[in-house]
Amino acid sequence: MWDVRPHCITAAIRRGVAERDKKGDNHTRISRVEERPQSFGYWLRRRRKALDLTQEALAASVACSRFAIRKIEADERRPSRRLAERLADRLAIPAQERDAFLDAARSVRAAERLQVDEVPLNAHDRESPDKETSPFVGRGAEFGLLIGLLARLTAGSGHVVLLEGEPGIGKSRLLHELDRYCAARGLCTLATNCYEIERAMAYQPIIDLVGKALELAPGEALQKLAPVSLAEIAALVPGVAERIAVPSLSADFPEARQARLFRAIVQLFGALAGGRQLVVMIDDLQWADDASAQFVHYLARQASRGPLLLACAYRDEIETHERLAALVQSLRREAHARHLPLARLQAADTEALLERLGHPGLEVPGLAARLHQETDGNPFFLMSMLQVLAESGDDAASAGEAALPEALRASVRARLAQVPKEARTTLDVAAVLGRRFDFETLAAVTREPEEQVLQALETLAKRRLLREESEDGFYDFSHDKVREVVYREIGGARRVTLHRAVGEALERRAEGAPEERHARLGEHYERGHAWQKALQYLLLAAERSQRLFALRDALHWLDRAVALAEAHPEAAGNLIELYARRGSVRAQAGQTEGAVADIRRVIEAAQARGERERSRDAVIQLGMAYRRADDYERATQCLTQALAESRAMNDERHAADTLYHLGTVAWSNGRNREAIAFHGEAVAICERLGLADLVAVQAYHGRGEAHYNNLEPAAAIACYERSLGLARGIGDKSYECENLMMIGYALTGYMGLADYARAQAHFQASLEIARNADLQWHMGPTLLGLDHLRACAGSYDEAFAGMTRTLGWLESLKQIRYQLIAYDLIGHLLLDRGEHGEAAVWCERGLELARTARIPFWLPRIEAHLAIARLRMGARDVGPALERAAQYCRKHSEGFQLARCLEGLAELAAARGESAACLAHADELLSLVEPPGLKELAAVARRWRGAALLAQGRTEEGRDELMRAARVADHLGRARLAADARAALQR
Repeated sequence: MWDVRPHCITAAIRRGVAERDKKGDNHTRISRVEERPQSFGYWLRRRRKALDLTQEALAASVACSRFAIRKIEADERRPSRRLAERLADRLAIPAQERDAFLDAARSVRAAERLQVDEVPLNAHDRESPDKETSPFVGRGAEFGLLIGLLARLTAGSGHVVLLEGEPGIGKSRLLHELDRYCAARGLCTLATNCYEIERAMAYQPIIDLVGKALELAPGEALQKLAPVSLAEIAALVPGVAERIAVPSLSADFPEARQARLFRAIVQLFGALAGGRQLVVMIDDLQWADDASAQFVHYLARQASRGPLLLACAYRDEIETHERLAALVQSLRREAHARHLPLARLQAADTEALLERLGHPGLEVPGLAARLHQETDGNPFFLMSMLQVLAESGDDAASAGEAALPEALRASVRARLAQVPKEARTTLDVAAVLGRRFDFETLAAVTREPEEQVLQALETLAKRRLLREESEDGFYDFSHDKVREVVYREIGGARRVTLHRAVGEALERRAEGAPEERHARLGEHYERGHAWQKALQYLLLAAERSQRLFALRDALHWLDRAVALAEAHPEAAGNLIELYARRGSVRAQAGQTEGAVADIRRVIEAAQARGERERSRDAVIQLGMAYRRADDYERATQCLTQALAESRAMNDERHAADTLYHLGTVAWSNGRNREAIAFHGEAVAICERLGLADLVAVQAYHGRGEAHYNNLEPAAAIACYERSLGLARGIGDKSYECENLMMIGYALTGYMGLADYARAQAHFQASLEIARNADLQWHMGPTLLGLDHLRACAGSYDEAFAGMTRTLGWLESLKQIRYQLIAYDLIGHLLLDRGEHGEAAVWCERGLELARTARIPFWLPRIEAHLAIARLRMGARDVGPALERAAQYCRKHSEGFQLARCLEGLAELAAARGESAACLAHADELLSLVEPPGLKELAAVARRWRGAALLAQGRTEEGRDELMRAARVADHLGRARLAADARAALQR
């Protein structure tokens, strides 16, 4: 490495200038870039590779031989006019360049005018850059690949480009050139940046993209979006309500809204594109907040379904960004994704850059080689140094007291030394404001006359430290590293003062939706040591993130709020409240260990103060945190303790609430016998106290679930209806919807009273409430219930399509218990249709999910499906699995699962020719389902009784049972069951 110092380069410049002055017109110029071949064949080869085409593929697409293409690329043959026209079409030559391409194909002289390094730039892009743009060199191959992928969008499928490189390598510039290329051709583009200071502000870059899309989208396109999509978009960007009426959103179950929001944004982008190519560019992805990164992943997966080019640029320091590394690794596994690492510039590129700049002070022999060696080919480092040298001229020595930069900071410091004092104050304030800022806020913080601030901005823009955006009144730093260096150069005390002033200015202006300002205000007030206000806005930022289900971002702000409160207790107020809030969010996010630590702090503090109620409530919260983590033993311990405390305090209302939670834990753990007892006691307390509030709503609903699981549908429906009436009385749409849904399930024949007409009416009523009240949490199981009714009526294809579609949606929401319902119903459908191999595959998936999630209460039913599927494929070793599942169900009062196990055991015994065993299992099933009035399951039992009796030679009894089963199945509309009964009669 050469030890190049400022005075060395300055001396070289001075020598070059002196030699130039001495020799006049014969002055020495820097060496030029080595001449590259400019033939048509070379150009064609570069274009083909940029489009990722082999010679064979190109030849096949233009109806010629590979040999012909090889000869043309070797300049041993010229293409005919017709072949040249076909090549122009296949290589996506723009219309305005077509004539030049055809001329070059036939003329050596015309071919020499093609610019190889800038393939496939058009003539407009090859013009000399204006004074605000540095020459674009050394990126011909990468830019060609981007243009090639853009051309391939016309095929209807999209691509993702992962643009990776070190800071300053030229990622942003490459995206800028792509943006220019698209703008020149009228293609729709959306571009945004992620910023470090906004890293924990949920959805900021996505809000930027959505805002731009809304500005560009015509009104008729917005009208085509579904109302719920418009509502979600308006929740994120309230400005959409100024253009089009949007419905209001319910605050219930925010967990389900993130996936719907993502779909709504993708639908907006599709409406904007209108079937044409759309380019979305996201720069500095490493600073994206977690929620935005999740959306980028979602958008990338959707890109293959339409003409979308998604280009994401990020720094190559992914080993220090855990979330970025996970995102990139996931995206690189997608077949339509391209990883495009940017290398540093070559020495020849540096020479070309200096030559195209054409600055007299840089025409020094050997300067390009020295600069390249010093910067190691980093374009931003290189341009920073060239800027200093070009601006300094003969006085460069005055800027060379500090060493020339080995890294960016020193280079920027050299540039900052040239900034006039009257502009430096403005630059400092701008650095505190952040990468992008507006004039009004800047002027308000500087408290200087507007004309003076404008003059300072013009000076800084001319020196290319800042740039004015096309949107009036907004500015941006030329590079975030410039802002970082400026910020660090400000004294510590002055930074604190400026941050406080920025916070006050933003607070006074109060523009836009208040929620969008909280994170920014919290950031500035914290850095400005205004602790109380910082804490206030940090908590508001956490609330907003939690409402958007950006839990990691919410925890980021809560962590900072807790740290601030611990360091400055005088600003905190009640620190215990902060622990309680963070513990709740941690539990919701699945961070059990952290949630337990926070909640235990609350318990200890409450106990120390003698606050029994607060301590008891925190213990309940702790129990539910353990339940979310499927740690049922600890959950039961905590809730049992809370129940004992409530009884000791004679607080029966809270005792009933705790009993409900204990029942849900037992129910979740597949211990329905215990759930029956807990929910029964909770209901008894509610009746004794005459409660009609949420505690009573929950108690009756929980009691209904316990009855339902024990195959007591009539008793379950009575409890659901009681809960339904109470829910309507207090206006709780969520429980109104859920109770209607559960009544629908209790009325199905597969697990209930076999009243299909009433079941459909209840499912439809539940679905209507879910849609109107935006209760996405309940829509999945309700849609599954309706599709199950379709399957029972014989509409298998429609039902299967609906179930698998709903399952995919539930997977995106990570609603595991509802996914298990889907696997159960899909397995039942496939067995009913006779697709036993497919049924086995789906059941195995469901079992793996249930075991991984440690959710045992649905296992016996899916295990029974799998056993029946394997039995019908010829396996006879499924008995032990069915017996274990049945025994589990008997032990835990899981009657609705036991019924399916008994069906499997009866069928297995019949297949083995063990008529006595078949009859015994059928009798047990009949005794289980006939008393509570389960007509369809009773018909199933009679079908197997009839088969067993016939096998024993008891023909008349057997025929009676089979005929009764067929008649019931006909009456209920269960064609498959009727067909099975009649087939047994014929045998």
